Amino acid sequence: MRTSTFLVGAAVAVLALVGCADEAAESNTDTATEADGVATPEPTAEPEPEVFRESMGLFRTTDPATAELADLLDTGLVALDLTLHITDEVVETTEPVDGASGRVNVWFFFDGDEDGFLTLDVPEAALALGDFEAQDVLSTLRGVFTVEASGSSDVDYVLTLTGDVPEIDTEDEERCNSEGLEDELLADVDMLIDDPRAYAAIRESWSDSPRLWWGLKATAHSLAEYGNTSDSVATACAIYYR
Repeated sequence: MRTSTFLVGAAVAVLALVGCADEAAESNTDTATEADGVATPEPTAEPEPEVFRESMGLFRTTDPATAELADLLDTGLVALDLTLHITDEVVETTEPVDGASGRVNVWFFFDGDEDGFLTLDVPEAALALGDFEAQDVLSTLRGVFTVEASGSSDVDYVLTLTGDVPEIDTEDEERCNSEGLEDELLADVDMLIDDPRAYAAIRESWSDSPRLWWGLKATAHSLAEYGNTSDSVATACAIYYR
């Protein structure tokens, strides 16, 4: 009888130990589940907007880039890589507003309306002005910006630089020195004048040549307005002819 009692007692003890082990495992699982449940998800960075690359040498009401830029500014966040022809006829830089350090106004004028212009207050660091002495009148406005509508009557939007836009490799120099440039460019000029709906397709074919895209659009405008081709292409390519 003593032997039977001992075996029964041992069996009960073994069952008790197994039960404790099961409870411990279940407790650990519950703890892990709770920990997983309360884990704070890592914040995800807001994706940067798609880069808007355009040549805005003649900011005309007939240029689709006008409406595209205006729509983008209204979103409050833009990534820009603009090739600009900065002269007092088209785009004018002025003294910083209220003496703010490192900022400048860029005025985009509309043809046919003295009051029809768009003024951006931009960081000077994002604006690379062309070197006139080096025969380069084309400039760039490049960067990622937050955009706020301005309450000032002198400025429409204030752009704050928040990131960089990498400069792309271009084919301007190669195309400026190609023998077939004039024929290729004038064919697209004629198409742009005859069929404005072809704008997107033509822009795509010159997307790797922002300087020549500026020259093409400027030539199309000059032909349509004045009946001559102007010297816009020579202006765009001047830095490669030195």
